[in-house]
Amino acid sequence: MFMIREILGYCIISAVCLLGMAVLYAPVCFLLRNRVPPAKQLAYFLFGACVIIVLAATVIVGASKTVAADRSLNLVPFQVFQETWGMPEPKKIAQTAANVVMFVPLGFMMPVAFWRMRSFWKTALSLALFSFAIEFTQYFTGRSADIDDLMLNTLGGILGYLIFFVVSKLFRKKRPHRTNRAYHRSVRKS
Repeated sequence: MFMIREILGYCIISAVCLLGMAVLYAPVCFLLRNRVPPAKQLAYFLFGACVIIVLAATVIVGASKTVAADRSLNLVPFQVFQETWGMPEPKKIAQTAANVVMFVPLGFMMPVAFWRMRSFWKTALSLALFSFAIEFTQYFTGRSADIDDLMLNTLGGILGYLIFFVVSKLFRKKRPHRTNRAYHRSVRKS
């Protein structure tokens, strides 16, 4: 029950932030309506909203409550499954799930918003670097930096990309095979 309540809290906060950003983005959308197609604007907006929500949840929210002396660094992989850090088991599970789920929308929206990020490796590397930047920043703002968070965030981004890949294959328009027109013209003339 605790885990559901914890994740539901993240979802409610995210929905409120998304609504606020949509209200702020509406004038920009109106100004760009003739230059950028609405679907592309929506993709940019949703990707930007995902980035802002992730940054708010990981860097901004907890930074004011902690001091630099409270920071910790974990460079041992999979320690999150062995150590408790004084955290009850349901909270630890919720944190682990949140680290994965938080990056799924980013992994999905990055290739939707940016054509050049449609490669699996580009998306995975970009999200791993983004996660590293978050962990690096967290260490210097007094929070903990954890290799497990980096791995779980990257896993979430990869899952998001895989969802994008499957959805794009399902909804891809069937295009007729291109024919070599020059070849067909030369065959007709003969």
